[in-house]
Amino acid sequence: MTNLLHLPWYYLILYLVVGMLILWIFDKYQFIKSKSLRYFIVMGIYTLIFWIIYDLIVAS
Repeated sequence: MTNLLHLPWYYLILYLVVGMLILWIFDKYQFIKSKSLRYFIVMGIYTLIFWIIYDLIVAS
C-alpha cells in the first residue's frame, strides 16, 4: 500500500518519528529560544535531510 507520495507507509512513520525526536531534542536544550522559529527551522532541516536521503538511497 502506498500513499499520495508513492512511498510505503513506514517511510512516513520514520519521517514523523525522527522529526519528533529532533524537535524534542531542540525543545529540551532550547538551542533556539523562539518556539515557533525553532519548529520552523527544525522541520525545514529534517525535511531537507529526508529528501536528500531519499534521492541518494531510495530513488537511485
